[in-house]
Amino acid sequence: MSQWSPTAWPFEGRETELASVAEAFTGSATNAVLITASAGLGKTRLAREALHRLGCRTRWVAATRAATAIPFGALAHLLPDETLTPAGPVGLVRAITAQVAGWGGRARVAVGVDDAHLLDDASSTVVANLVSSSAAFVVLTVRTGEPVADCLLRLAKEGEAVLLDLAPLPTPVIDRLIDHSTGGTVDTIERRRLRTGAWGNPLALRELLHGAVAGGLTDLVAARLDRLAPATRRVVELVACGEPVPLAFLERLAGPEVVAAAEESGLVVAERDGARVQARLDHPLFGEVLRTRMPAARSRQAYRDLAEVLSATPLRRREDTLRAAFWQVEGGRITRADLVLEGARHAIGRSGLDLAERLARSAREAEPGLAADRMLAEILEYQGRSDEAAALLPVTPPARLTERLAWAGTRADWYYWGRGDLATAERVLDSAAGHPRIESARAFILVFAGRCADALRAAETVLDGDQDDPQSLVWAAAAATASLGFLGHLDRAQAVRRRGLAIATAHAGTLPWGAFQIEVAACLAHLAAGYPDTAAVIAADGHRTASRSGVPMMVSAWALYEGIVATVQGRLQHAERRLDEARAGFDQSDTFRLRRACLAAQAFGYAIRGRHEVAAELMADADQTDNGTNQVFAPWIATWRGWLALAGGDSAAAIRHAERGAELAAAAGMPYVEAQARYDMVRLGGRTDLARMAALPGQVPGLLGAAAQALSEQDGPAMVRVAEQLAQLGHHVVAAELANAAGRALRATGYHARAALAQAAAAEWRATCPEARTPLLARPDLGNLLTVRERQIALLATRQASRSIAEQLGLALPTVNNTLARIYTKLGITGRAQLRTLLEEPTKAEARPQTDR
Repeated sequence: MSQWSPTAWPFEGRETELASVAEAFTGSATNAVLITASAGLGKTRLAREALHRLGCRTRWVAATRAATAIPFGALAHLLPDETLTPAGPVGLVRAITAQVAGWGGRARVAVGVDDAHLLDDASSTVVANLVSSSAAFVVLTVRTGEPVADCLLRLAKEGEAVLLDLAPLPTPVIDRLIDHSTGGTVDTIERRRLRTGAWGNPLALRELLHGAVAGGLTDLVAARLDRLAPATRRVVELVACGEPVPLAFLERLAGPEVVAAAEESGLVVAERDGARVQARLDHPLFGEVLRTRMPAARSRQAYRDLAEVLSATPLRRREDTLRAAFWQVEGGRITRADLVLEGARHAIGRSGLDLAERLARSAREAEPGLAADRMLAEILEYQGRSDEAAALLPVTPPARLTERLAWAGTRADWYYWGRGDLATAERVLDSAAGHPRIESARAFILVFAGRCADALRAAETVLDGDQDDPQSLVWAAAAATASLGFLGHLDRAQAVRRRGLAIATAHAGTLPWGAFQIEVAACLAHLAAGYPDTAAVIAADGHRTASRSGVPMMVSAWALYEGIVATVQGRLQHAERRLDEARAGFDQSDTFRLRRACLAAQAFGYAIRGRHEVAAELMADADQTDNGTNQVFAPWIATWRGWLALAGGDSAAAIRHAERGAELAAAAGMPYVEAQARYDMVRLGGRTDLARMAALPGQVPGLLGAAAQALSEQDGPAMVRVAEQLAQLGHHVVAAELANAAGRALRATGYHARAALAQAAAAEWRATCPEARTPLLARPDLGNLLTVRERQIALLATRQASRSIAEQLGLALPTVNNTLARIYTKLGITGRAQLRTLLEEPTKAEARPQTDR
């Protein structure tokens, strides 16, 4: 039988599915189509045909098992020039998305992703981001039954992708394919054999036409491979191990004639990719069968051959260094340890820590030395394996400055993050004291140690100096931004943040974590200065960015900070989701020992809902996790314990815990954190030092001091005034509490209408935190309360006509007038003049109670 190529077959039997792809592209807001089917049913052919007929710019991504081990391995050809592309996972995701979006966006660009189940996690994240950002229309193929990345599965579940599940081809289509390949010369018996053996699967039919005996699809492929000439089989094995493989490499290793024979067999296909022509297997099943049947010695030799030929090239492409390193390791022979170490560095930048560790260990075994030890120690520290990292480093500092700087930074991290030994960490840093890299590292550690004033001094020696090392400046800017926020100097923190972010952005290629570090510091600065709404915006944006990049440590950290902010705001369900996400991440990797803060924040969230048993269990777990690091969170955690004690019925212990939080914050020089703890003493049912609160600097500490004073004097109007200001900053629980207390105080002094307005305000703010259960949120026994809408209209009616209110709120004019009538009835008044009088604050000179009539 003559040789046959899949491209010789006409496109048959998938016209309905083809029309569905075209309709999704032109007639809907959907950005993707997900084609699922068993192996060999024609997913790839359908996807290619669909892209060809869309009439727009197209790019093809062929995921392979060989490329799965390398982060972003399948998408390297979508990156712009290396000199223009920022390093690191976040930078790579953004670069690929920007590159594709720059070709015209979803209406003008279509990307085919073949065998998306074989994508590594980083590449899956990029593809999902292309879809969610409308950078391109994406057609994906997935083999039924194979595990797929969650971010891709969500596309179909959340309606962002049309799902097409391919069925076997019907008999008439199989007959037409048989006739096309054989010229219609097949007799009835042979045709029946081909139909039965193919069972509607075009790949199975192809193998049968090549002479295979009917059986399972894997058996058909194996039989086909077994009939290859040894030289041709070697070419196919090389491609199976390293695909995609430059065609020139194969020709150098096996000769042009043999490579041509492999192409003619239909097993290997060649496609142009920029300046290279890349060879890959025509179907993933070929590689799967080959790799399982290939002896280990032959597999290792294939990788050695590939590594040798690639290492002899200039390694111009971004993926070349990492592939050369990986192929050497897979081949079991390291000829260039420096290249393998460099590959490990590239893997770190792509957040492939498991691969980075494997490469670093292999390089270290091949060429032991300080550079290899330091690289492996750095990777282990990123994974939270501090003791293993420390064992690799010498006890005494190296003589050479560059080596001493790297040694001091890594070993100081181990002493602080691994053991919670700040004093020894500082002594290690003192071995290279004064150098910008060391002082910026010192500042970063001191922030999380809760010594913000000392951290700021160390950071300022770098920021005010004349050196221009971007890494030092970014670390120092991050430390200074967070420190200034905790110390109550938010304006200065914002200025340093802008400077640090500009440096991190300009050097994103070499500092892939720079922007993350600056923005985390900004989030903490706003939270620590009492501005949770702004902190929430920063955290949500950071979490979205990190989720798109797929970097686990970034995602976990942002989930933690977004969860803490949401808890403070009273958005407890959202906080629970984020903190659960963070906790799951920290269970896998907790380089900076943030799991304790996460557990304690979760305990606070459950305690404020009155769920004492769950909260107590979480706080006990947090205490067991404590290794002495991250004392910057200690005042918060102490105060959160107060709410846990209150949920357990021990109000005296609750107040003591809050007072302890205030003492810790005062010792650390954190005015808002101290004010928050002292105000919590009042919220928990105790008393606080009003004079101390009044002396604390800053806008929000001043508001909390005024709130505490108003509560002590039962000054209802003052409570309402402060509550409105706190609500604007995002302190919804505190605002609702104050308004609720104001309603009681005003009612008790005879101001029934004002009490109703205050209570309506409390209901409005409490709607954002419905699960919160605190003493000050207890409902008073009031009969006539204004609804949120009634309160809104009442406030507007003091200065606007009904028609203006209707236009502003999008209501009918009769609705506004009817609502005002209800308001007047509830408040016992007859019109706007009395309403304006009611809403004026009573003065302290008013001595007798009034009825508001």
